[in-house]
Amino acid sequence: MNAVRRGLIVVCALLLAGPAVAGDSEFRFNDVHRVVVFPDVHGAYQELLSVLRESAVIDESLHWRGGDTHLVSLGDLLDRGPDSRKVLDLLMRLEREAREAGGAVHQLLGNHEVMNIVGDLRYVSAAEYAAFAGPEDAKLRDQAWQLVQLQEPDAARTEFDTAFPAGYFAHRQAYSATGQYGAWLLTKPFLLTINDTAFVHAGLPEMVARLGLEATNRTLHTELAEYLQTWATIEKELGLARPVPFLERPDTVAARGAEQQSQTLLAMQDAEIFTVKGPTWYRGQALCYPFTEAANVDAALAKLGVSRVVAGHTVSPTGRALSRFDGRVILLDAGMLESAYQGSPTAFIFENGRWTVAYADRPGQRLEPEVLPRAVGPRPKGLDDDALEQWLQQAEVVSIEELDTGITNPRRVSLRKDGVELRAVFKQLSTDFGITDRTRVLNESDRFEYELAAYRLDRLLGLDMVPVTVPRTIKGNRGILQFWIDDSINLRKMLEQKLKPAGWCELAPQYNLMNVFDFLIHNTDRTQQNALFTKDWTLVLIDHSRAFPLYLKKPVLLYLEEVQVPPALAERLKTLDREMLRKELGPYLQRRQIDALLKRRDLLLSEYRAGTSDGEGAAP
Repeated sequence: MNAVRRGLIVVCALLLAGPAVAGDSEFRFNDVHRVVVFPDVHGAYQELLSVLRESAVIDESLHWRGGDTHLVSLGDLLDRGPDSRKVLDLLMRLEREAREAGGAVHQLLGNHEVMNIVGDLRYVSAAEYAAFAGPEDAKLRDQAWQLVQLQEPDAARTEFDTAFPAGYFAHRQAYSATGQYGAWLLTKPFLLTINDTAFVHAGLPEMVARLGLEATNRTLHTELAEYLQTWATIEKELGLARPVPFLERPDTVAARGAEQQSQTLLAMQDAEIFTVKGPTWYRGQALCYPFTEAANVDAALAKLGVSRVVAGHTVSPTGRALSRFDGRVILLDAGMLESAYQGSPTAFIFENGRWTVAYADRPGQRLEPEVLPRAVGPRPKGLDDDALEQWLQQAEVVSIEELDTGITNPRRVSLRKDGVELRAVFKQLSTDFGITDRTRVLNESDRFEYELAAYRLDRLLGLDMVPVTVPRTIKGNRGILQFWIDDSINLRKMLEQKLKPAGWCELAPQYNLMNVFDFLIHNTDRTQQNALFTKDWTLVLIDHSRAFPLYLKKPVLLYLEEVQVPPALAERLKTLDREMLRKELGPYLQRRQIDALLKRRDLLLSEYRAGTSDGEGAAP
């Protein structure tokens, strides 16, 4: 143990000292003519081989044939699958062979590399442990058992062996700071750039826009090194015999009476390296609304001096590489581990001056990344919102259920088509309440047609907050069907149950988008009941049958904070014109309503644009 700790101190000292090479060369590479990038492998060794062959990086004997190609792994080689050790051995050998051939292998650290290094083993598969079973593991196991016996004379060996399966101790040794894999991984970056492209495991959080390339890498390495040092010290001081899982350490240490050390661990485990505040966990570019994330994307890319970022971590809902933010973000994780994700081994290749995607199941083809399809709310794979519109219009009605909610008397409809069963809300009320004054009719009506107008406007703007809504006649009654978001919770229940949202996307920017939309359509009927959250705490907006009046002033809004129109949304709002709106919304709104909408748009742009003096301090 002393030798291990001495080695840890040496490795940590090297990390804390920063890159050994002066300047940007540790993390920045220019004038590279061919780049091959692959995402999360998760122990899928054979699948990795297939895509490396397809991208002409290795030959049939599994040796480097890429010449001066730069091969980039986006991290997460480990966990879930059976062959993480084979994957690591291959990459370590290819790194040496590539260097000799004038190329390079760049291994980025993902959250699963960090997890294995620090002892967070939640996703280590039985097959991974088994790959380390043998004499070395047996020796380390006996040493650990002897220490446990000294502290726990009544401990049972069978319980110990169950808690720490065969291969566990050799696995932990291999990923330690002095181990075969840990020592190698600890020298690897979290973020690098090649030519005009950045590469990262999960995404570019705010810290990248703030710190830049070199400081982000050094900060994360420092956080990791300091944690390893601190935990090694605590283990020694408290004489902990059993390995303690990462997440249990603060409580375990507190139970030993070391409250200060427990608080230190809690604070360290909240650092960027272990949370969504850092680039190994951040999913903002993959999952958050474009208009809440665009400014951060632009700031991070500008700070790095690149045009795009390529990330993994978030598995594609289509099983293909995806493009977001007008090509500035490429999401490459198509689910290489087929047993877990049913995806495809994928590589992103730069050659002959352009980027294309290669799939192992489409040999010889070079394709463009697919644009992330619109999909508001969870649904079966492959059924995006364009397909869902047709599905809702054509599906067989299985049952109808009264909801007894509000004056519109909505009903929940179960539908079935192509072996898929989903639910939707049917609304048929369209009334002016007997009002005869034409202006009052437009200001006070309650019409299902306005639900269609809200959905079409949401799509025009690219907000992606309103569920699919289609016209449909059911049992002779004209109305609309709106996709039902299963497993959602409304804002009122969230507050009543005192739930603390733990989603990937912050709530405040989402609430702000809700306010902008409700301002634009002058929605006076936004309540805590019709602001919904999906299971991952993404905000969804329903019930717009009383929107689109002629009023020009700002309505009373649900979210009592300053309205700010994000710059990217401001640019999209500018594109709206009378002809476009009449084409899209004309079947549902009158000319005067469209004109009022455009005037409210102008008011939003003139007084509430984010970062403008007029918008600052505006009270809702």
